[in-house]
Amino acid sequence: MALISIRIRIRIRFTFPLLHLHFNNNNNNNNSLSSFNSHHSSSTHSTHNRRQLFDSITNLTNIDSAFDYFHNMLSLDPAPSPNHFNSLFSSIANFNHYETAISLIKHSYSIGVVKPDVFNLTIVINCLCRLRRTDFALSLIGIMFKIGFEPTLVTLTTIVNGLCIEGNVARAVRLVDDMENMGYVPDGITYGTMINGLCKMGDAWVAVMCLRQMEERKRGPSVEGYNAIIDALCKDGLVSEALNLFSEMVGKGGIRPTLVTYTCLIHGLCNSGRWKHAADLLSEMMRRGIFPDVHTFNILINAFCNEGLLMEAKGIMGHMIQIGEEPNVVTYTSLIGGYCLQNRLKEAMKVFDLMVDKGCLPNVVTYSALIHGWCKVKDIDKAMCLLGEMSKKGLHPNVVTWNTLIGGFCKARKPLAAKELFFTMHKYGQLPDLQTCAIILDGLFKCNLHSDAMSLFRKMEKMNLDLDIVIYGITLRGMCHSGKLKDAQKLFSYLPAKGLKNNIYTYTIMIQGLCNGGLLDDAEDLLIRMEEEGCLPNMCTYNVFVQTLLRRKEFSRSAKYLRIMKAKGFSADATTTKLLINRFSTNKGHNDLQKFLKNNI
Repeated sequence: MALISIRIRIRIRFTFPLLHLHFNNNNNNNNSLSSFNSHHSSSTHSTHNRRQLFDSITNLTNIDSAFDYFHNMLSLDPAPSPNHFNSLFSSIANFNHYETAISLIKHSYSIGVVKPDVFNLTIVINCLCRLRRTDFALSLIGIMFKIGFEPTLVTLTTIVNGLCIEGNVARAVRLVDDMENMGYVPDGITYGTMINGLCKMGDAWVAVMCLRQMEERKRGPSVEGYNAIIDALCKDGLVSEALNLFSEMVGKGGIRPTLVTYTCLIHGLCNSGRWKHAADLLSEMMRRGIFPDVHTFNILINAFCNEGLLMEAKGIMGHMIQIGEEPNVVTYTSLIGGYCLQNRLKEAMKVFDLMVDKGCLPNVVTYSALIHGWCKVKDIDKAMCLLGEMSKKGLHPNVVTWNTLIGGFCKARKPLAAKELFFTMHKYGQLPDLQTCAIILDGLFKCNLHSDAMSLFRKMEKMNLDLDIVIYGITLRGMCHSGKLKDAQKLFSYLPAKGLKNNIYTYTIMIQGLCNGGLLDDAEDLLIRMEEEGCLPNMCTYNVFVQTLLRRKEFSRSAKYLRIMKAKGFSADATTTKLLINRFSTNKGHNDLQKFLKNNI
């Protein structure tokens, strides 16, 4: 009952502000401790049990066990040392139960079993930072100075980390400068924390500058600091710069790279299409005695699969098994996806069966890859069977799965079934996203179900979905194709009022719609207007307009816009070229067009 009472009291008392931490230095706390211990004197443990209890603190596995240990420690007579309590508080914080750790420390202060010291106050500061309350953590630093405790480098580095967690990296950098002015000497961990924060904010180049500052001050960066910057550079697509830094780290810095270093580089190389270089790096790391784990192998296997190099992917997988790394669901799913990309569904199903035989359970991504494969070859029945199999196994299709199925039905010319799926999604706890809306609208319009498409579009607007310019572009094109040109013009002109800016996609659709409606002057006006409004026509826009001019035998205007295209570095596409050749052969007497063709074809 006492334990339950303590738990309830602790949880109720946890409220902000957290800085009322009972910094009492009189003897009342000792009296409180004496009465508490006498109350629990019947629970006195033997020396052996006491030692066993303390040794077990570091092996705690959950918060309930921590509460039990806290209660047992309170019942010991004599009381455990503050170090043991601090160790317990640290373990609780490591479970990510930050509020609980703070509450237990407050409770311990109040009953006098623990007095404030730098160690437990640093734990409180860490918890506050993890709770994104560095404002309270900084206030607590001020209190520490007032009561005569000097924060350690660890304490201040904890604040640096908290500021970085909150995204306030600029203030973290200033704090490190202030630390030096106060006589502290930031170490590799402090700088590493700051570098990590900068990298997470996408400030890789500032992190590099910080690295250079460390070198100038003869405080060599750690491998973790290098890893953070290498990873950030790779994520920014600056793989060559990351490789240069890697060479500097190994050469001038004399730092041995880790598995993390190589994995970051391999991932970056694969993302930039340099999979061969990535494979070479894999060989290099193994020569150095650094063996890749399943994650590293999966990065390469996935890259080869996306490139269509399935033999190479299987070779990597074979090598992976040879060195004792078992393929996991990501490995098998990558291979399945690779086969599906090449429409090799039989091989994909063989890999699927193999993973099941090996005891590796397929997940939603695995099933979605297979569903995508069957939809690509328009075998909707097999795709739906897999959807049913997912449900039986307790797997819930995600939005990617639904989008794939809806797109598959549209490609198979079954738009009404696709529409039914669209309205079924919510029954499975999944709401459509913008891509879902785009797929179903496009499918309905392309299958000439214009009234269904427009009805669905109106429902989407009422569903408060944040429809983007892509959705409106699909709708505009559908309206134009179905002869609803005036409605399309009205919607087009209304988009800015909806907070959407017409782009090259919507302008080109409207120009094509006006051209198809025979309104060439209006189309030309819109072509001029779009450029005036800062949306420059592209090659597709000009080709659409020129093709209509040629079909309407507007040869002078055709030649004019062909010259404009040439001046802007655009060329005629296949359709425009075919029309030009056809018109040249049948209208040889037209001077403007003849001159242009003689000079350019």
